[in-house]
Amino acid sequence: MQFTVYEMQTNIAKIEAGIGIECIQFDERFFEEYKRIYNECFYEMRKSLDIKPFCFLSDYKQIQDKSKYIFLLMDNDRLVGSVACYGNEVDDLFVDKKYQG
Repeated sequence: MQFTVYEMQTNIAKIEAGIGIECIQFDERFFEEYKRIYNECFYEMRKSLDIKPFCFLSDYKQIQDKSKYIFLLMDNDRLVGSVACYGNEVDDLFVDKKYQG
């Protein structure tokens, strides 16, 4: 059996309680913003690896069957990121560039 482990770290010394970020189940009404942030976040990686199309996500049908596994990170009514969880696998974790750092 083989395990691959990754560790994520933040440079924020303390994360305050009640910062207003909420995690909700994917909702189709946020798809256009989800698509924009997704493509923006993965564009450079896909381009540098020559994975075409560079802007992969274009239609809701591409994620429709997986949407029950996708969670949105919301700051009030603003989509700021997302993560997909398939069993014990974390996939498509991204944060809007305006919220990174």
